[in-house]
Amino acid sequence: MGYVFSFFLGALLGLGGYVYLTREKALSPEDFSQKVFLADQIIQSQLYEVGIQKKNILLHQTSLKKEGGLAWKQSSLKVRVLPSLSFSLVEGNLRRSLSALGRPVSIQSSQKPESLHLEVRVLGRVTHQLTFVCSLPSSLGMGLRPKIAIVIDDLGGENKISQELLRWDLPVTFSILPFTRYSKTLAGEAHRKGKEIILHLPMEPRGYPQVRPGEGVLLEEMDETNLLRQLSKDIEAVPYIKGVSNHMGSRLMEDREKIKIVLSELKRRGLFFLDSRTTPQSIGLQVAQSVGLKATERSIFIDNSPAEEDIKQQLDRLIQLSLSKGKAIGIGHPHAATIKSLKEMIPKMKEMGIELVPLSGVLE
Repeated sequence: MGYVFSFFLGALLGLGGYVYLTREKALSPEDFSQKVFLADQIIQSQLYEVGIQKKNILLHQTSLKKEGGLAWKQSSLKVRVLPSLSFSLVEGNLRRSLSALGRPVSIQSSQKPESLHLEVRVLGRVTHQLTFVCSLPSSLGMGLRPKIAIVIDDLGGENKISQELLRWDLPVTFSILPFTRYSKTLAGEAHRKGKEIILHLPMEPRGYPQVRPGEGVLLEEMDETNLLRQLSKDIEAVPYIKGVSNHMGSRLMEDREKIKIVLSELKRRGLFFLDSRTTPQSIGLQVAQSVGLKATERSIFIDNSPAEEDIKQQLDRLIQLSLSKGKAIGIGHPHAATIKSLKEMIPKMKEMGIELVPLSGVLE
């Protein structure tokens, strides 16, 4: 699930074709248009990946430009970001991702303490003007401690890191996949240790069946009877659960009819739902609200990058989000770098007065 953006970006680049991404000779008008299109898709993907939502886009305008036999739509965006999201992270992610398009694409930047302005150019033509402005964090209520919930996804397939998590005297939430080697035994051990357990429910992603979520997946083609039958089997495969989150599901989580069937059943069973937000178009929270289900969504994935430096930077973002919003949810995975980074950063969270809570502790 944490690698959905890598897949999404790969699919975009594959769509353009290798020839568009590598050749250095002068681009034809068609090639130029394809570069502009891919740059636009990458920018949108990267804004979403660093946690910028539609409500944070203050201005989005397009205008038609023509020059030297080339025509394109120039986009201008003004984006509001919290102080927890550093301008250097935003610029670095965009530069790194757009570099895949080759030398015809470049970025010029100018930064002030309260704003960052980026110009994206293709063949020297400005195609995107991005302005990021910093907004002040909302003040927390008097006497309220900010909260952070850490959820570790994809558990059940291995045992070494899971056993280490069981030894932690911290309320980490165990998100366990069904029908994996250790799913039932791990759930039993976690329950005895007083850990909160949720089912990490496999759902159909875009790219299925080439991208496979594992056994127990809920598929787009299933009717209500089959969806509920498979959901029941998945729930029975992981005992002691308090809630459910989606594993992958970038396709199914956009289908209002199918998701309503699933979430209505979760409400009937007294479970809550965590939307992992593997697609910007997820309608999980909307549907949950419509059926009266307790639900929330993750704030950030903490280990999209396997590098410890990047994971710690994401954990810093998580801290700042909790300080500005009062609560935050970070999703990680059973990787050695993730566990090591958490062990180093959790004392910092406590020093700052942040309360670590199970996932249910940040539900509305």
